[in-house]
Amino acid sequence: MAEEVVDVRPAEVTDAAQLLALLAQLGRESNTFTVDDGIEELSETDEAEQIERISGTTTNVIFVAVLGDRLIGVSTVQASTDFSAAQGEVGVAVLKEFWGMGLGTALVEEILDWARNYSSLERLVLTVQLRNTRAAKLYQHLGFENCTATSYEVVDPTGQRVAAIDMSLWV
Repeated sequence: MAEEVVDVRPAEVTDAAQLLALLAQLGRESNTFTVDDGIEELSETDEAEQIERISGTTTNVIFVAVLGDRLIGVSTVQASTDFSAAQGEVGVAVLKEFWGMGLGTALVEEILDWARNYSSLERLVLTVQLRNTRAAKLYQHLGFENCTATSYEVVDPTGQRVAAIDMSLWV
């Protein structure tokens, strides 16, 4: 019996419904992944339009991890409005049943390849909760460095205050 292979690829308009469902499930499963406010009000059409808009930029991207016809992970870069258009914020999440299988690494590697070869960004940034040691080690292994002198508190999806740091990578 052939082993199933996970494909990591850019999100497509036809992924809209599954992507919304994936984001909702990730928001329920993880206390380290925050879903944007209002996402539950987005329709499949809204999400499809958003995917299409994002695909037309050099500062934003969505990658999905696909097993068969099922979306099981996502990574994104969103251009920062806080600093400059040359900086993008990274987000990565994988369904809990697939943790520890290298999918987070594969999703971040796709982001790095896109950022270096296709984007107009100069720097990637992210926030990682210190209790998420696997993620912090992954980001360090791929070249991200701490860019905050000390940790600070963020509020997780359950309302708990947790220590976090910012990391960045020049691309």
